[in-house]
Order: sequence, then C-alpha cells, then structure tokens
Amino acid sequence: MNDFVFDADQLSTGLISVDTNQIILQCNQAACTYLGKPSIALLGSSIEPFVPQALLMALLDHKRRHTIQMSEVELGTQQKKVDVEITPLESNHALIEIHPVSERIRQRAHADRVDKQQAVGHMARQLAHELRNPLAGIKAAAQLIGQQSREPSVTRHADIINRGTERILALLEHFAQEKEHQKSRVHLHQLLQETADLVAVEWGSQLSIDRDFDPSIPLIYADEDQLNQLFLNLIRNSAQANASVIRITTRIEHNAPVIEPPAKHAIRVEIRDNGDGVPEHLRERLFLPLVSGREHGSGFGLAVAQQIARAHDGLIEFEPGDETTAFVIRLPLLVSDTIEASHAQ
Repeated sequence: MNDFVFDADQLSTGLISVDTNQIILQCNQAACTYLGKPSIALLGSSIEPFVPQALLMALLDHKRRHTIQMSEVELGTQQKKVDVEITPLESNHALIEIHPVSERIRQRAHADRVDKQQAVGHMARQLAHELRNPLAGIKAAAQLIGQQSREPSVTRHADIINRGTERILALLEHFAQEKEHQKSRVHLHQLLQETADLVAVEWGSQLSIDRDFDPSIPLIYADEDQLNQLFLNLIRNSAQANASVIRITTRIEHNAPVIEPPAKHAIRVEIRDNGDGVPEHLRERLFLPLVSGREHGSGFGLAVAQQIARAHDGLIEFEPGDETTAFVIRLPLLVSDTIEASHAQ
C-alpha cells in the first residue's frame, strides 16, 4: 500500500517515500532532479548513497514521532544544497520533503531589505519630531498675521500657509507616533473576522470577503490593537484597489525562514484580491513611507503595517499575479499559554 498518493510531478517540492530499510518507494520528478537520477534508477534502491549521514541517522530512528527539519543539506551526486523535512508515516515509513534553499534566501533577503527600510523610517520619524516645533511656529505666525491684517490678500495667503502647515503636521503626527506594545492572548480568527466585517460594511455590496481559516491555530501572544491596525490597513488597501472579492486564508507554516526562536513555526495569513494590483515600478519601495499607487493615498498604510509586523518579529510580502495579487503576513506562532508561563517563572 502506498504511503502517499498524488499527482506530484507538477510540484517544485521534492517528495520521496522510504520504508524502514531506507528503500525508495515513491519519488516525484523534482526529487529525481535533486538526486540527479531518473525515477527508474531510484525506485526500489537505497537512499543511502544520496543523503548525508545526519539525514540517514534521522531516517534510521524509527521511534521518532515528529517532523525533523534540516537546513542546507547536500543531496545527490552534485551535492546540491536544499532544506529537508522528514515526516513519519504509517508502518515506520517516512516522507522526505525537499525544498529549494533559494526560497529561504529570497525571504531572508526580503526581510533584510525591509529592515533597512524600517531603519530609514526610524530616521524619518526622528526628523518628524524635529520638524514639529518650527512648523508649529510657522502655523502660529500665519494665524497671527491673518488676525492682525485687514488686507484680504494677506489674510488669504496667511490662511493658505496655516492650512498647509496643518496638513504637514497631521502627516508627521500620523507617521511619527510609536506606541508601546501591550501583548496578551489574542484569538487571531476572531480579530480577522471583526476586521473583515468592518471593511465589508464600509464598502457594502460591491465587496465580497471570503474566509478560509485553519481551525488548528491556537490563541497567540500579540498586541491585539496593533494587529487589528495591520489587518485593517491591508484589507482596506485591497478594497481601495477596486477589488470585488477578497479572500483571507490562514495556515500554519513550518520552517519559515523569517521566524526566529523561541517560535518554531509561522502563522501565514494571506489577503488575496482581484483588484488593480501594484504598479511594477512601486513594488520594491511598496513598504516605504509616502509610497502610494493611489492618487490620494497617504503612503503610510503599508509602511505602518510592515512596521507592526516587524515589531512582532514577522514580515509582510507582496505577491503579484496575473489575475489576483496578495499580501502574505508571516507572524511567529507564539502560543499564549507557553509565553505567559515563561514570564511567570
């Protein structure tokens, strides 16, 4: 009886099923490519010549009951570096998943680029603090001139200066505010449901928001108000891009490269829409302040959302597509009970 049945030759992930003697029972085309041999040469043969000793020892451990993850493993005759997951199956058989390291490197590079952008944003916030006082002085002087003069042109020009400085100060206040994070037990799906309901009410019947939630996700440890702001900014961004359908999906993602200890896994929240998307020339700068693809956009919504994600040791990525586009949020899966217990010790 086969351990897994699927049409797997279309997948970029390599899949190999081995028995208790490390004999290859099944493998897809991607696995053949990684190991450097055709399936006819692999099926029924031992996997030992193609894997390092550490991976072989993990396969020999028949008492294992959990998934083992290994990074930058050298496989095959060409010693290609890949990420590997070993999952126990029935009858002490095992499923080996092979993932390209390039995806992990790509996500790391994106995280590094976002961190640099966040550093620029921090400098901008410091500058905003410095600009408040002189701008407030300009606003007060304009008001005083307008009050003292009887000349219509002077009053009009003073009013223009006053309104201009008010707009600048409002933008600075919006961007410069930094709140302390108040983390507690958060029901992720309830939060997403309430946020989606709010946006649905704002847009009415012209917008449909579908939900596909993973019920296995437990209560998490996070700042609920900040996460609400993050999701609200992203869902509203999709609605403002003329989307008629938004789909929100949650999953637990194993071995996410952007997630650091003590978390072992990531919560993956995908917000996908059929809207106008993002112009290609803006994608690299999408999470920088004052970058917006809309005529009247402030350019702060996505920057603030990314700022909140990074403050939670997570990351937001934009995934372009032909008919739909998506924002993917990865947050560390920090179970509330575990964190609170560690704090009590």
